[in-house]
Amino acid sequence: MTDRDPVIERVPGTDDVYQVDGRMFHQAGQLAVYVLDTPEPAVIDTGTADTTPAEVLAALDDLGIDSEDVAHLVPTHVHLDHAGGTGELAAACPNATVHCHERGIDFLTDPDLLETLKRGVEKAIGMPEPYGDPDLVPADRARPLGDGDAIDLGDRSLSVHDAPGHAPHQAAFFDGTTGVLFTADAAGMLFDGAVYPTTQPPSFDLEDAVATVERLQGLDPAVNCYPHFGVATAAMARLETYERMLPEWVAAVEGAADAVDDPDDPIAIANELRSEWGSVGLEGDVAGVLQYLEES
Repeated sequence: MTDRDPVIERVPGTDDVYQVDGRMFHQAGQLAVYVLDTPEPAVIDTGTADTTPAEVLAALDDLGIDSEDVAHLVPTHVHLDHAGGTGELAAACPNATVHCHERGIDFLTDPDLLETLKRGVEKAIGMPEPYGDPDLVPADRARPLGDGDAIDLGDRSLSVHDAPGHAPHQAAFFDGTTGVLFTADAAGMLFDGAVYPTTQPPSFDLEDAVATVERLQGLDPAVNCYPHFGVATAAMARLETYERMLPEWVAAVEGAADAVDDPDDPIAIANELRSEWGSVGLEGDVAGVLQYLEES
């Protein structure tokens, strides 16, 4: 448990969906996870191994949800700022099933694949264990998810939507009763009311990302819940903005690469773009686009 009160906010238009600050990098306002206080309680995303589990457990306590009653732990994809806390939370919530995309779930249950995932994150971030040291998830508690599946919340369900583009192992989740869409990183990032691209390597694909946003618009959500960071009530407008933004962002990176001395230097390109596109992790988002352009 954290020695600080957890930061919890109810999602607008709902009675039982809560945003919890996961304190990525020990900072507020960088990473959100979502708790559904339904008859079969659920946690959407598990954040980073070093900070988020304590925040989630404190939030559950504040909300009056016994950790033994948590039924579902749902990392939206296996990037370790979204799935790093899954193993620890699975141990603390012994009756919960871990639901994750069928293309990613083995990375949470297989020690060799988890180690590969950790090394990839360390290479991308440039420091050892930037998100802490994640624990394995017991394989017998893991459920692979595919497009069209559902998670039973007791009084309603979450529909599962394949959401590649940011990552091939990503799913978005829609609560059709409340109109809440848990976007994963498929709809960009939301900071100070503005949407920004999230195109980190190694798997960004422009065409897949745009197609995913188009499919999410077909759900006609009322509220978007972003992991980075927070809630937007003008949900469709935000999705439409991101659909337009993605090709503009890729074109901007391509143009900036032509303008700098080293077209393979994501830092130089990010500096060229910062005044217009400044956001958290800009260099990484540039690197993901460069890799996409190289492989296209």
